[in-house]
Amino acid sequence: MTTQAKINISIIVPRIIFNGISSNPDVLLSLLGDLELHRLKEFLFDNLADKDGSPEISAMKVHFFTYDEQTKTGGFRLKFNIDRVFCCSDFGNCSEDYIDFKFEYLQETVRAEASYFNWVLDN
Repeated sequence: MTTQAKINISIIVPRIIFNGISSNPDVLLSLLGDLELHRLKEFLFDNLADKDGSPEISAMKVHFFTYDEQTKTGGFRLKFNIDRVFCCSDFGNCSEDYIDFKFEYLQETVRAEASYFNWVLDN
């Protein structure tokens, strides 16, 4: 049995922006910052079982954003594409995957954690 890899991210989100995030959750990605976005893409790449075709993470979108004001916690699903281009042919492909985050919102910061489960069967 393999253990699931975990990632933690922090996103500074002013309260006025956070209040409208449920109607436009992709704002989280625009506030993530280049360094954290790169770290997130690296994490996803590192945890892919199949690295054939030089996979690249693209088309990230936030879905199913929830937040409970009383507990200051919530969650969201980050969907993304895994694009591959095979060097010895003109063949490429794309698959979609996701990672579910749980977060807390304190002091205008979203502190989110997720475990990535690789759906590829390798036995």
